[in-house]
Amino acid sequence: MSEPFVLSSAADGIGRITLNEPARLNPVNLERVTELVDACRAMSEDDAVRVVIVTGAGRAFSSGADLSTPVPENVSIEPASGSVFDVGTGLWVLAAMRQPVIAMVNGPAVGFGAELAISADIRIAGASARFRFPFSLLGTVSDTGAATWLLPRLIGWSRAAEILYSGRMVESDEAAEIGLVNRVVPDDELPAAVDEMARSFAERSAPAVQQMKRMLFAGLDERKAEHVLRQYFAFRERDTSFDPAAYFDSVRGKGPARR
Repeated sequence: MSEPFVLSSAADGIGRITLNEPARLNPVNLERVTELVDACRAMSEDDAVRVVIVTGAGRAFSSGADLSTPVPENVSIEPASGSVFDVGTGLWVLAAMRQPVIAMVNGPAVGFGAELAISADIRIAGASARFRFPFSLLGTVSDTGAATWLLPRLIGWSRAAEILYSGRMVESDEAAEIGLVNRVVPDDELPAAVDEMARSFAERSAPAVQQMKRMLFAGLDERKAEHVLRQYFAFRERDTSFDPAAYFDSVRGKGPARR
């Protein structure tokens, strides 16, 4: 029996989702996207998970759509290539998760893989990471719409237009320079750097972080007055179990934080 394409695990408040066909650089098809969505939904609903790391097995994040298995003409494809949650404020699978999501980009992220990475809250890249949105070369538009909606909000309209129209490769150093990734680290330091960030997020108030994630995504297309009202109601529902003084005492070594 072959291994599942999506490997999912959680420990110490950190969830991990791994795309798992390293021999072919973790390509996806509609069945695999459905498997990914199911794994993300299950993890999103797990209150014990406070932060999620998404990556690919082997030497790639994801090579994108599996072009060796074309979609039959009579198959109806849902919006965002089926990667939409039917609940929540996000339109893409990682954006729709309650928890903050860190994409650990350990190699090429192409097509759907690149769009999956930019739908994460944060991208940490290894030096060998590179991004490509090859849709103009294939005579089509983006797989999920994330490239044409999220990408210009990350790097600016003109940069996004040039990258999308050309379909060219974006190497890791350029990705960091234009804000496509948060940082680049040597490949052998990537897992430790991502784990360190994930642990720091897991120590914070989960309700506060999750609410801020919803506010960040909602704020991308809300009017100012709408957003201030969202903030007002979120503040009234703040996490009263989180004791900031106790947290800072724990950081200074004076005792455990209440979370």
